[in-house]
Amino acid sequence: MAPTVPVVIGVGEIVNRSLKLEDGLEPSELILRAIHNALHDAGLSQADQSKLQSSIDSIAVVRTWTWPYPDLPGLLCSNLGVNPTHKEYTDHGGNQPGRIFDEAARRIAQNECKVAVVTGGEALASCMCSCSTNRQSD
Repeated sequence: MAPTVPVVIGVGEIVNRSLKLEDGLEPSELILRAIHNALHDAGLSQADQSKLQSSIDSIAVVRTWTWPYPDLPGLLCSNLGVNPTHKEYTDHGGNQPGRIFDEAARRIAQNECKVAVVTGGEALASCMCSCSTNRQSD
């Protein structure tokens, strides 16, 4: 089988800088929202976005510093309703986003997967509002 040319079809981002406790979101929720934004960014109909989402067969997540997750890729897959053949939760490191992006492109080029999600997220503002609320209650 001939190699496939990897193409980025959607990009999504969520920024939450609110320091209000009621606005706090953990990284998994921020990441899920960003993935949904990326699906929308692909410019497809809602039905085709759903088909694209169900076609996710690779997910790689940069390990978070702010929240401990034993299996963040598994949690995201469960929330997305997918069961990809490739799941990865990286080590910490500034090189990880580029590395997993390159690896996803390689898997697509070698026909090991068709739809790859490369993601990560932090919740520093949520941690700060949680810490300040705890200090006020002491």
